[in-house]
Amino acid sequence: MGREIGREVQKVSRERQEQNLQEVIVTKKLILLIFISLLLTSVSANVEESKEWQGNGVKVEHLTINNDTILKATSVGRGFSTLVSPLIPINTTLKYSFSIKAENASGILAEIAYFNENKTFLFAKNLTFIGKSSFEWKEVEMVALPSKEARFSALVIVINSTGTVYLDNLTITEAKPIEKPKAETSTSQTKTETPESTKATIPQETKEETPTNETENIQRLLIDDEDIKVEILLNKTYHPGDTIRADFYITNKKGVVNEIDIRLEVYYFGVKVFSYEHPSWREYSEGKTIHIFHESKLPMITPPGKYTLKFYITPAGRETKEISTSITVKPNAKWFLFVITVITLFFGTVLLLKKYWKLITKTYKEFSIGQKFVFFAVIGLIIAAVILAFGAENYANDVAIVVYYLLLVGVLNEWVEYLEPRWDREDVREAISVYLLALLMYLSRDTLTVYPAVAVLIIGTAVGILKIKQIRRLFKKEKGVKKRNIEEVKIIGETEDGFIILRTDGEEDEREE
Repeated sequence: MGREIGREVQKVSRERQEQNLQEVIVTKKLILLIFISLLLTSVSANVEESKEWQGNGVKVEHLTINNDTILKATSVGRGFSTLVSPLIPINTTLKYSFSIKAENASGILAEIAYFNENKTFLFAKNLTFIGKSSFEWKEVEMVALPSKEARFSALVIVINSTGTVYLDNLTITEAKPIEKPKAETSTSQTKTETPESTKATIPQETKEETPTNETENIQRLLIDDEDIKVEILLNKTYHPGDTIRADFYITNKKGVVNEIDIRLEVYYFGVKVFSYEHPSWREYSEGKTIHIFHESKLPMITPPGKYTLKFYITPAGRETKEISTSITVKPNAKWFLFVITVITLFFGTVLLLKKYWKLITKTYKEFSIGQKFVFFAVIGLIIAAVILAFGAENYANDVAIVVYYLLLVGVLNEWVEYLEPRWDREDVREAISVYLLALLMYLSRDTLTVYPAVAVLIIGTAVGILKIKQIRRLFKKEKGVKKRNIEEVKIIGETEDGFIILRTDGEEDEREE
């Protein structure tokens, strides 16, 4: 009796777990459906009623094998790429049947998209996960229900990140209408509108392969006011070395805008560590949605932690719109290996410098002021090359800017040293050169931030104070030596031969010493 009760309890528990899992899968499918709908909005203007497939982020080819034409689509971008079939007029229930095969795909999905009479995308339904990685031919059927707003429908194949898809035998036929569910919630509609034929075609275990990580990791930012609407999509978490992609869906609500400036500032523990600005020159007509995106590779040297991102959207002639969010950079095995390599190289360099430190310092002391600045410029070039090799192109560019300023100040000093003007004083010129370098770096604060300029100013001031103290000490020492060297000569007598005997004050003191 007890065993039977235990079995019943386990059965009820499994049923509840399966039910909860199905609800989670449906919810995340809905989120992914919204994201892909936004992606389709950007390509709706290019989709026409024709016999050709339209791709966004994919390369479309037609292969002929045994007198059979097969469609091949390869993803060439990041994130979600879409492949849209020719538009079909819809006034009744349609059944889309097709064969599909994939190679090295992160994830393949399919959905039905709806368009109005102007071929503008409206919405999408029946998001279905087909498979991932590589799989052989699968037969899939999807049903498109008629809608009051829609005049056309199309099959949409979605490729997540990378992969190649092969399509064949696409047929579109009228099907028996499926009754709409009575429930009003969007979650239940998405669940009940999936045709039974599609569920039967795709194995039950593939439901567990739904790319939930991708949907959970996506964050959506929204700016929506009376004159413009901007939706920004990007991930929440990254690893060092990953490519960060931000998708912008911009809808102008009033008039025509020919330029929109997009600026990004990144802060780490309140300190600005990166900035980016790009003007988008194109026609943003009223009511039209434009999709643009920016990709940047996260350097391997990026320290883990939480970063604050501030986006500034400025349409020409209008006020700047601001929105902020945060991303998290998590360390991975490559990052730890990189850190170990950097530490090893650092200690190796320190040991090498320690071995030749006396020679380096001796050579450095013999440099003129101009040569010292050029020396630091050469070191900066080496550092910039190393940073660039590690993939941090933006930081390498910042170091290159500082190198340029060092060379500029160094060459100016070389000219003064060559001309040897009478007014030249090395100690004064050295202090002026350091302050000039700090001023140049401060003028580039939008790129370099203000902190390097402040650091150079502090270092220059500290070195100047030490120089002044050193000069004072030398002056006092030289003054004391001069006083001591002022000797008083007295005539104290004369020899028999007529020679005068002289006596210098201090001789007795020196003998005593």
